[in-house]
Amino acid sequence: MQAPVPQPSNTPAPVEAPALIRAGEFTVGGFSLGGVETAVVVPELRLAIDVGRGRQALVRCDHLALTHTHMDHAGGVPYLLALRQLYGMAAPTLYVPAQAAEAFKAMLAAWEKVQRYPLGGPVIATEPGERYPIGRDTWLVPFRTYHPVPSNGYQVVRAKKRLRAEHIGRPGPELADMKRRGLVIEEIVEHAVLAVTGDTLVEVVEKQPHILEADTLVLECTFLDGRKQLADARAGGHVHLDELMPFASAFRNRQLVLSHFSQLYRADEVPGLLARFAENARPTVLPFPMDPTF
Repeated sequence: MQAPVPQPSNTPAPVEAPALIRAGEFTVGGFSLGGVETAVVVPELRLAIDVGRGRQALVRCDHLALTHTHMDHAGGVPYLLALRQLYGMAAPTLYVPAQAAEAFKAMLAAWEKVQRYPLGGPVIATEPGERYPIGRDTWLVPFRTYHPVPSNGYQVVRAKKRLRAEHIGRPGPELADMKRRGLVIEEIVEHAVLAVTGDTLVEVVEKQPHILEADTLVLECTFLDGRKQLADARAGGHVHLDELMPFASAFRNRQLVLSHFSQLYRADEVPGLLARFAENARPTVLPFPMDPTF
């Protein structure tokens, strides 16, 4: 793979993992421990991207988007469906990579048989590049990722009105008069406020370059040093920091949140291990929490 050579910058080393991360007008919470549990939550959209074990705080989410169906990312779905039914809540909408959707529906059907009451809500088989509305002027847009099982990442795309470039700087009364006369002074622009890869190989950086433009990118980076060899990381479909290093200057995000750290690492040592990457990266580099935040 051809990759840009990292350039030095004044970007400080990553700070400790924050409980909540700003992504445009939204907040992003959750936590991820590789192989154990991963959940990314956008409370304002009632959206969870992966659900881990299905902790009770996620019961508020009306949209559950699975990057893939490994247990540490999707195992909590039946429990959340049962909880919502217990509380008299409508079933959430489930978003599953298309190639895994039928098997996932069969799994839910099996749970219904052993529980003896229905669990399911709508299961949407997601295709990369399609758009799924999750709020006013807001869409969930899957993109292809690279893991041993069918997998998608997701972008949260927001549409907003803005003043056309040729009208910037005009006085307010003049703009109001133009609007009264029926002149078009605004345009609709779309922007990805958040992208979440889920588990993937580093090829996602090169093959899905649009995610490098999102305001905030949550990118899997499971292994950080020589405690795991690069070949072993790739065999499991995961990113090693060594192979991410050549792409450090390619990211144009405002924030790059590295996630899904292995149990090989203590939470307090992760910022130091990421420092060599953060020094060359354009965005602010943050580690995603490894311990539960809800």
